[in-house]
Amino acid sequence: MLYLIDKPLADVALRTAATDDDAVLVLIQDGVVLDPDLDAPTYAVAKDVDVRGVDPPDGVEVVDYDAVLDLILDHEVKSFV
Repeated sequence: MLYLIDKPLADVALRTAATDDDAVLVLIQDGVVLDPDLDAPTYAVAKDVDVRGVDPPDGVEVVDYDAVLDLILDHEVKSFV
């Protein structure tokens, strides 16, 4: 399952993703300031990272919208945005 995560709903999103062995996380909008402590592939949207001037933590890959679209097309999605 692919989890789109923004900061306001991050607690619920991360608790939900923690129970999913196949979780893939995409941090979007203010979610890019988060440091999720989950053993799951984690991505941050490049434009949102740039706008907020943050450096994502180790293990978080910065990707463009095309890569996010590919992830969305390849997975079932739960949105916490």
